[in-house]
Amino acid sequence: MQEYDVFIAGGAIAGPVAAKFCALQGLKTLLVEQAKVPRDKTCSGIQFPYFEKIIGDRIPADRLCHNTLSKVEMHFPNGKVTGRRFPMLNFMRNTFDEWLCLLAQNYGAEFRDGCRFKSFEEADGGVLIRLERGGNLETIKAKHVIDATGMRAVIRRQLRGDEGFKKGGNGATLNYYFTADGDLQPDTLYQFWNVEFNDAMFAWVYNKTLADGHDYWVVGTAHQKDIYLHLDRFFDHVKALYRLTNVNIVKKEGYSAAMSMADEKKIWLGERNFLMAGDAAGLIDVTRGVGMDAAALSGRLAAKAIGLSAQEDRPAIEAYSRLMKNLVAQTRKNQQNGGRSCETNEALQAHLDKGMLRMGLHMFFQSRLNRFRSAEHQVMLP
Repeated sequence: MQEYDVFIAGGAIAGPVAAKFCALQGLKTLLVEQAKVPRDKTCSGIQFPYFEKIIGDRIPADRLCHNTLSKVEMHFPNGKVTGRRFPMLNFMRNTFDEWLCLLAQNYGAEFRDGCRFKSFEEADGGVLIRLERGGNLETIKAKHVIDATGMRAVIRRQLRGDEGFKKGGNGATLNYYFTADGDLQPDTLYQFWNVEFNDAMFAWVYNKTLADGHDYWVVGTAHQKDIYLHLDRFFDHVKALYRLTNVNIVKKEGYSAAMSMADEKKIWLGERNFLMAGDAAGLIDVTRGVGMDAAALSGRLAAKAIGLSAQEDRPAIEAYSRLMKNLVAQTRKNQQNGGRSCETNEALQAHLDKGMLRMGLHMFFQSRLNRFRSAEHQVMLP
């Protein structure tokens, strides 16, 4: 039986970042991903520049989309439109996540894709973990376990059952990739705040590069029910507003999850030497509309907590809870003050009017302060 200091399930963002920083500490680390990489992942793939600081490596140009996003155009329920310059990283999750997994491997972690976590059993001196790869079963032993398997969180649910989850789906996210002629600008991220399009935050349009090397527009939204109805309604609005012609949808993608976004038990960091990272920890933040930065930071801090646990001779969760205090507080605050409670556009506009100035000032100052903060003390934006 092979033995490891750290076992990590999930090859998206939190898992590979955790694996890299565990390996850098000389910890024998195994990272597994159930799919073969690169694999499709429904996600915006848009991030703030401080994301690279958290990862600790520059993203290679061939892992980025052709178009650099440098502007945001926001459409409000009352019809007003505002725009501003804001640099962003733009990538597709399939090639980006593959790079992260290979990066962790280059730093010394062992990486296996096409490897499915089956179950675990606690034993003397560690945890017995059952894996399946290519039809073959294997049991390994690890001192620490990190669950980075996203909003379905397989290890978390074996530990804690359905706390923080709800029966059935909790809404869905849907994207259409399309080509068209018209007035959309490839350097702009378009945000539309309207409860008829999205009942949690904003609907979106942006430009991405697919595996065939060509650039496509993406129009998408999220909603608790009738997702196709709401996206088609939004798409019709975009077509008319930007005078789109020769529209051709080339791909559709989406996902749903059972994690309850409003449940106080959604955020759970783990127990003893079991640590949750990224969406598995409930760090998905629909108010911010982004979660990859929080996933990367939680992965990095989980690795640091494991290193500290050996020095302090304490369970890793104690150090992890301490290191994650600010990020958890920000996520909880946004969870309580988010826009999902707005049932009308009038209520949503009032909510935005109340918080937009504060958010703008927060963005302005924190983005500048992040330049001087260490990677482990980055403040998530917006």
